Amino acid sequence: MDVKAESSVKKEPLYIESHAVYFPHTPYQSQKMVIIKVLQGLRNGRNCLIESPTGSGKTLALLCSCLAW
Repeated sequence: MDVKAESSVKKEPLYIESHAVYFPHTPYQSQKMVIIKVLQGLRNGRNCLIESPTGSGKTLALLCSCLAW
């Protein structure tokens, strides 16, 4: 059985707030907003409170934005 993992495919970064954010798929609009707010909070040294429904991709958006920082 030949299985190709999706993570092995190179993706182009998203450029948000002048940072190259590597995201494994096309982000939802809510995920883009999380990335923007997290990067703004990091840049300004502020706390961020993220509230979004279960399954909306908060964790992935948070991790990708922090790794881009």
